[in-house]
Amino acid sequence: MTAPIVLIPENPMPEGGEAFWLDMDDGARLRYLAWKDNAAPRGTVFLFGGRTEFAEKYFEVIGELRARGFAVVTLDWRGQGLSTRMLPDARKGHIDDFATFDRDLARFMGEVAPSFPKPWTALAHSMGGQILLRALHDRPEWFSRAVFSAPMLGLNFAKWMERGVRATINLMHLLGKDDLYVPGGTPKANDEIPFEQNILTHDERRYGVLQALTRTEPKLGLGAATVGWLHAAFRAMDEAASPAFLASVKVPVLICEAAGDKLVSSVALAHAAAHLPQSTLVIVPGSGHEILIERDAARAVFWKAFDEFMAQ
Repeated sequence: MTAPIVLIPENPMPEGGEAFWLDMDDGARLRYLAWKDNAAPRGTVFLFGGRTEFAEKYFEVIGELRARGFAVVTLDWRGQGLSTRMLPDARKGHIDDFATFDRDLARFMGEVAPSFPKPWTALAHSMGGQILLRALHDRPEWFSRAVFSAPMLGLNFAKWMERGVRATINLMHLLGKDDLYVPGGTPKANDEIPFEQNILTHDERRYGVLQALTRTEPKLGLGAATVGWLHAAFRAMDEAASPAFLASVKVPVLICEAAGDKLVSSVALAHAAAHLPQSTLVIVPGSGHEILIERDAARAVFWKAFDEFMAQ
C-alpha cells in the first residue's frame, strides 16, 4: 500500500521514488521510501536518519547516491516522520527502549530489504547511527559496510553536567515521568527555530528547505525528546560503548565526525574508532551536527571520504 510523500518545489524528489507502509504486529505503521533499481550496479544503500528526521529531508543525498549507481531505501523511524507516533502528543520524541527500534529494523530488513540488490551498505546519521551500530553487532550478515554521519555514540556534555543530567533523568524515570519532555524541552520543531538559533548546520538554504517541509506538512514536525527517550538512549549508548561490544563488530565502518558538533561527543567517536576492528575516522571541518545538510565545502569532505571508502 502506498504512503504519502511531502513534495515542495525547492526539494525535488529524485526520479523513481515511491513510498510504502510497513505494518507492525503492534499496529504501528512505518513509512519507507524506495528507489528500487534491480540493475543498480553498486547495490543498495539503506539510509537511516537521526532523531526528528524524515525521508524528504534526504532527497538531495538520495539523488547523489543514485548518481553513484546505488538503489536507495530510507525509513522513517517509529515515533517520527509520518510513521506512527508513540504518544498522544505527537510532538514528543519518545521511545520506550532502543530494543523497539531493533525489532522494527529487523522486520524491515526481513520483509523489505530482500527485494533490493546486493551488496547492501548502510548510511546512518546521529540516532540512526546508534541503531545501526547495534545492528552491526547483532546481525553482521545484513550489511557489507557502514557509513556513519555524526553517530550518536555519546552526547556532548561536560562530565559534571552529564552526571547531573543522568541523575535527573534516572530519578524522573523511577517516578514514572517517562512521557514528559526532558527538562527544558519544548514542542518546537525546526520550523519554529530561526536559522540564527539552530545548532545543526551553517547552510541557510538547506535549513530553509527543512523548515519549508515541516511547514507544508506539520505532521513531520517533532519537538524535544522525552525523559523516556533520553533514559533509553543512555542505556543504549552505554551498552554500545563497551570495548568488547565494539571489538565484536567486524564490518568495515567509516565514521564522519562533525568538527563543530554541539550534540555528539568527539571523545565517544574516538573511543569507538579505536575499538572497532575495521574503522576509519574522518573529521569534517566547518561542520555542525548535520553534515549531510551542511555547506558545500563540508559536504564535499564527506563525499570524498564516502567515495574512497566505497572504492576500497
